[in-house]
Amino acid sequence: LAQLKEEKLWQQNRQKEYHTALTDIIREYIELSFEIPAPELTSDEILSFLSGLRKENKPAYTALQQILQLADLVKFAKWSALPDENELSYTNAIEFINLTKAEETKEDDIS
Repeated sequence: LAQLKEEKLWQQNRQKEYHTALTDIIREYIELSFEIPAPELTSDEILSFLSGLRKENKPAYTALQQILQLADLVKFAKWSALPDENELSYTNAIEFINLTKAEETKEDDIS
């Protein structure tokens, strides 16, 4: 994620490339952490697989939902996101990872 931020893609009017890279990172993380084939799934399928997060960890689910929905708009509907929206997706990616890593750690501590 840090490398993606340094590339400043959306600031160079390369929003589609930015959101594709961001969601690729998140999808790979989901695949490794939750053992679901996220790179091959649609955004809706990923959210469906992780629907349990909606109750267990609503902030993480909401962050992921924002990232995926905005990325789909930018990539498929030729949406032009605002600078704040691009920043929010990046911030939410970090938040999602931190919140779900914390959950995994808590579960490991209980075992």
